[in-house]
Amino acid sequence: MNDSPVDPVAYMNVLKRTRRRRKYFFGTVLLYIPALLITYQISPTNRAMGTVFGIWVVVLIIVTFLAASSKCPRCGNYFHMHGMTLLLLRKCLHCQLHINSDKIS
Repeated sequence: MNDSPVDPVAYMNVLKRTRRRRKYFFGTVLLYIPALLITYQISPTNRAMGTVFGIWVVVLIIVTFLAASSKCPRCGNYFHMHGMTLLLLRKCLHCQLHINSDKIS
């Protein structure tokens, strides 16, 4: 485990991008039920619901890949991946760098 001090200026852009990718992922997950409810209000057919579901799955795969491929600025490993496991935690799974460590004064 690397306990070297965190340089906020050097890590700011990378951690900002990682936080943005996490927001995209969680926003996509939270968008599922409202999207289906709105689709059901507009067109309550199986085809419309299936189309919205298919589009949502494709977007979810893309944002999951983006979140999983975020690299840690301190250790260089994937921030949210350890082996084949994707865990969207607030700390790097390798060096324990916190997602908001660039904001700490």
